Amino acid sequence: MGKKSRKSSSSKNLSNSDRKNPAILGSVVTAVAQSLKLAEEEKLPLERYFSRHRHSVSSCDGDGAFNLISLFVLNPRLMLPGTPERSVITTVCMRVHDNIRSTMILPNDAFQNGMLQKLPLVEDIGPGKTMDEYYDAFVENIQNSTGTGFRKAPYAHCKKLVNDCLLRMKTKKKVLVGKEERTVVRLFGLESEENFHQQQIQLPQPAPAPDVDTLWLVLNRPEHYFFHVSSDLHDLFGFECGEVVIDHEYFERSLDYILEDEYRQERLPAMLNHAANWHMLEGSEEEVASWLLWERQPMVLHPVGHPDTVDAMRNSIILQLVINKFFNGQTGELLMHTFPAMNLYGSGITNFLFYTRHLSITGRLPPAFIVKASVAEGVDGASISDSGNTSAENVEGNVSTNLERTMRKLTIRKTSCAVCGATRSPTGTRLLVCSRCESVAYCCAEHQKIHWKSGGHKQQCTLDLLG
Repeated sequence: MGKKSRKSSSSKNLSNSDRKNPAILGSVVTAVAQSLKLAEEEKLPLERYFSRHRHSVSSCDGDGAFNLISLFVLNPRLMLPGTPERSVITTVCMRVHDNIRSTMILPNDAFQNGMLQKLPLVEDIGPGKTMDEYYDAFVENIQNSTGTGFRKAPYAHCKKLVNDCLLRMKTKKKVLVGKEERTVVRLFGLESEENFHQQQIQLPQPAPAPDVDTLWLVLNRPEHYFFHVSSDLHDLFGFECGEVVIDHEYFERSLDYILEDEYRQERLPAMLNHAANWHMLEGSEEEVASWLLWERQPMVLHPVGHPDTVDAMRNSIILQLVINKFFNGQTGELLMHTFPAMNLYGSGITNFLFYTRHLSITGRLPPAFIVKASVAEGVDGASISDSGNTSAENVEGNVSTNLERTMRKLTIRKTSCAVCGATRSPTGTRLLVCSRCESVAYCCAEHQKIHWKSGGHKQQCTLDLLG
């Protein structure tokens, strides 16, 4: 595969100097601050002051950084008649195990008046759009420019993410910097009266993944394109991702370097916890979340720095796989389509398609791979959810008489989206299946089109029918 950047990118944001425009920022942000103050004083639900709000949470990168992007629309009843809609888009970039890295407030005037057109992370979609359209475009643009995936999240979950981060900052004696950062954080200190926004994420019971290959594909899904330790290993070795083939010395030195530092020890289980929560958003991929939680369990039985904690991480298949992501796996070349319009997230799609195809052709991990661990063993006292197989085709007395069709449905390719690896649609329903060959599945119609036009399924579909 092509060389991957070692730099984590979730923390990319607009600089203060790029967006200084007091005439625009003042009116809307002041109105937001006033509404927020009233909400705090009167202790009324968030919706009394903000008629609508939306939130999207990203997966995290190799530094443990992720973004929370929100839209808050001020309640028009609190404004003079004839006042145009006032709203803001906010961002909070946090580390899963540490502090808030940056915040941002963007008023609707900034989008309507073209203030953001020249900024590197914001794609201009033109004036005259609704704020929801600007929000959707903004989230998509940040997803493409950071190589992380975004999912819709309830307010209660976002509130917990922010509050947990503040608790970590308090423990580590860190402070909020500036009025903007404090204002954005305060927006997540209220209560919602909407049923959806009151929902908390319920994590599934940890359960083991079927095998190492399955975990390898999960770690190469587009949203986990930057779930790696490339920054750490570049600091250690001085070369870039993909430049060197791994050997036993590199492997052991990588483990030693990562685990000698308690900050990095703390990061890995926090990243797995965030990833498990993320997979439970907007689609509820319980199976994937349970695999990640299973691998996390041995890491959190003892405090950070404890010899048993270090030993558990050293023998973690997750850590060993992400170390291998940094090196050249000598997988050879496969002709794969690229998605330049989708930037880094498009690179993640190409990467996932590549390794999915490589695994289907070779039946194994890349040739230049060193993996000494396997799927984690069970932890005493841990309960495992028994999902059971409820497929109608496996219930006695209801077996399909079409043997060929039944065999097609047993192929591994149908268990996840062929483009992104998702095991459920964004709404939590079953995956779509190609009606022509019935051998591949998709989380949405858009990914089905991508795979047909650019992912090679148009040719493979014909071969499946002939075979």
